[in-house]
Amino acid sequence: MNLSNSFSIHKPASSLSFIERQQKDREKLTEQLSSGLKINKASDDAAGLQISNRLTSQINGLNQLAVNSSDQINLNNVSSGQYGSITDSLQRAAELSVQSGNPLYDSAAIQGELDQLTGEINAVAEQALGTSGFISGLDASDPAATQAAIESALATVGDAATSNGAQSNALSSQISTYEVTSSNSSAARSRIRDTDFAQTTGEMQKNELLLQASLKIQRSEEERKGLLFNKMV
Repeated sequence: MNLSNSFSIHKPASSLSFIERQQKDREKLTEQLSSGLKINKASDDAAGLQISNRLTSQINGLNQLAVNSSDQINLNNVSSGQYGSITDSLQRAAELSVQSGNPLYDSAAIQGELDQLTGEINAVAEQALGTSGFISGLDASDPAATQAAIESALATVGDAATSNGAQSNALSSQISTYEVTSSNSSAARSRIRDTDFAQTTGEMQKNELLLQASLKIQRSEEERKGLLFNKMV
């Protein structure tokens, strides 16, 4: 019997092709579930990967800007504390200058404390204001001149504190903008890049059913052809 003319045994290409596609789909779905990402390489979605990378760069930049602004606010808070310290010392000096006009107070003791306050104020002011010798001439024997010097110093510190506070408020507003924009960009990236576990799990289950059914059909087909071959032989 000429078997080549009556029957030829070969693997059904269409069936194998379908099974191979299902197996590749299963590998892809497994990778998406294990990594949490539906785009793991350019071949998954080249355009989506490019957009995702661009959004990641934007998010990183926004987050760094927020950190920079937050660090500046922290520095401003340090300056604010220094301005407060200078103000407290100036107010104490103002109180002493008034006391110096009272004959019941010890003028030498007042001058000693004024000198001490002058040193403390100048030390802090050099750091906070960048000014060396911020205040001088606090003289217990000249209350009027001392008051004038103190009032001028208080005005300067007040202006610096106001500017410092305004900058911190502006930075806080900027941080909020950075955070909202970063959050929106992260959500957009997630929709493009991240695995939808419910959807992917459903696709995985469907893939398994199709693959198992296809394998059963293939085995049945191979068994049927095997029996037919045996009968022909």
